Amino acid sequence: MARYRKMAIALAASALLLTPAAAYAHDDEVTGGAGTSGVEPRMAWGRYSGQLTDLSSSDDVFDGARATAAMIGMDGSTFFTLRIRGIDADEGHYGAHLHEGRCMSGDGAAAGPHYNISAKDGAGKPTLISNKTEVWLDFEVNSDGTARSTARVPFVPLGGERAIVLHAEPTAPGDTAGARVACLPLDIHTFPSTD
Repeated sequence: MARYRKMAIALAASALLLTPAAAYAHDDEVTGGAGTSGVEPRMAWGRYSGQLTDLSSSDDVFDGARATAAMIGMDGSTFFTLRIRGIDADEGHYGAHLHEGRCMSGDGAAAGPHYNISAKDGAGKPTLISNKTEVWLDFEVNSDGTARSTARVPFVPLGGERAIVLHAEPTAPGDTAGARVACLPLDIHTFPSTD
């Protein structure tokens, strides 16, 4: 009898772990309900390594700079990393965010608004703005012209051609960070596909 009880417990635990809804379960208040509605993909990843794209003729500190960005998202949580080298400055604080649209040279507006998971709910709720509903990768330039930043968010972004946009100022209350000065593409791939 004890053997059958152990087997039943193991089967119940396996069923719970394999239930698709379990992969999306996390704090509805943070995601605006997207976590339990099945909007998020189960897994997502993206990577970029190359030149930064210039968005502004007025800020030249990122001319010729190179960036590497990576993200991996699983089971309702995503980790991002950003590394920049070749910055023509030995100090400075800048904002950086994941945006909805594409990175296009000279056209900062093409990147669209910040990617915000609470706006994905579609239930007419107000958009929540924080480092839990958006990806904020603000960074400080080191004396050797390099910068690094990481972020972990409690959601998995939908797939598509996205951009990480660098702003002229660090993120301030109300989610403002100044002019868009440079960007890099981050194509997000998902499984199962949501593209």
